[in-house]
Amino acid sequence: MLQALCLMGKRVTSIHTLNARGHILLEVMRDHFGLTPDQVRREIQSIHGATTDILANKGVDYTCLRPGLTPVLKRREAAFIFDSSTIESSWYGLEVMRQLLPLLEPESTQSMLCGDLLGDDQEFIYQVLAESLKLSRSFSFRHGSLLYAVYLNNMSDGTLLHIHECLKGFYPYVGYIPADFSTRAKTYLSTCLVNVFLKNRRNIIVGHEDDRPNDENVNMPGYPFEEFGYRVLSLQESYFGILLSYKIERPVYSGFEVDSEMALNAISDNILDIKGFHVEIDPRKHGYLLSEKGGKLRKAQLAELDRDALSETIREKLASNYIYNMAFLEEYDVRKFSLMLEVENQDGGEPTRLAAGFEYLPQQQVLRLITLH
Repeated sequence: MLQALCLMGKRVTSIHTLNARGHILLEVMRDHFGLTPDQVRREIQSIHGATTDILANKGVDYTCLRPGLTPVLKRREAAFIFDSSTIESSWYGLEVMRQLLPLLEPESTQSMLCGDLLGDDQEFIYQVLAESLKLSRSFSFRHGSLLYAVYLNNMSDGTLLHIHECLKGFYPYVGYIPADFSTRAKTYLSTCLVNVFLKNRRNIIVGHEDDRPNDENVNMPGYPFEEFGYRVLSLQESYFGILLSYKIERPVYSGFEVDSEMALNAISDNILDIKGFHVEIDPRKHGYLLSEKGGKLRKAQLAELDRDALSETIREKLASNYIYNMAFLEEYDVRKFSLMLEVENQDGGEPTRLAAGFEYLPQQQVLRLITLH
C-alpha cells in the first residue's frame, strides 16, 4: 500500500474528512516505518488523490460528497433502533435494510452507519436509551446486543419524520435517537457503529478488499441496493475507510488525539495541539459578525461578548469536536480547516451549533477565525 501510494503525484489537498479515529492504517504506517510529518502529509495527499481519481473513473465527483461526510448545519442526524430478537432471520440487517432503502431521499448525499448496541455496562446502555430514545411503541429492554442501530446523517426534518412514521408499521422498529446535539447517547453510538455505505444520489459507494482492483464494483454488504434503483460502486477499503467514512461527532478524548493529528498533518508538517492555541479575531471580522451574523450570535448568547471574550469562548470549545474540511491554499500559503462548535443555552433550551472556519498558524500557535455562522 505504501509503495502504491508513493507513486501518486503532488496535488493541492482539499479533504472533506479524514478518519484516523476508527481506521488505524495511517497511524500504523507512521509508527512502523518511522515516517516524518512531511512523509505522512505526502501519503495523505496521495490517498486523497487516488480516491478522487478512482471515484472520477466511476463517474462520481469527490467534491460533491461533502454533505455526506461532514456535519451540516440545519440538517438532521438520527439512529433508528430495531429489536433484532423480533426478526426471524439471523440476517436481521437485511430485513431492516429492505425497510429503510425505499425511504431515503433519492437525491441526497448521506452516510449510513450500523451496528448492535454493544458494551459490558448494560445499565449505562439502558440509561442512554431512557434519556434519548423517541419511542414508536413500548418494549422491554433486555440486552443492548439485541438492539440494532442504523444511523443516518444529512436528513431534512421531513425525511426524518417520514422515515419514523413509515417504520412504525415494521414491528421490530422501536424508535429513534436524535443526534443533532451532543448527548451521552450520541457519544456512545460513535463508539459502536461502523460505516456501511456512502450514498450519493443514486450511487451507493462501499469498500471492497484491498487486493481487489479498483476498476471492479462489488456489493460487499450484500444488501439489495439494485432492487431499489441504486447503482453500487466500490473501491479498496483503505481508501473508503480513511476518506469516505463519516465520523459521528464527539469530543476529542484522551487516547484518540491521533485523529486530530492526522487531520492537521493533511495540510501541515507542523502538528501541534490546537487546544493551547490563541483564537485570533480581527476587529473587522468581529464587527462583521455582529452586523451580519448578529441573530445567530444572539441565539448562541454570544452577541454581548467583546472580541477577547468571544475568542476565549471559542478557544474553550476547540476540543469539543473533530476537524474537517482541511485545505491547503498553496497560492496564498494558507492552511485552513473547519470545526462545528456547540454552545450550551444558559436558559436550558436547545444548544446552538456554529460552523467555524480557521486558518492554522502553528508557528504563532494561533487559529485565525475566518468564518463563523
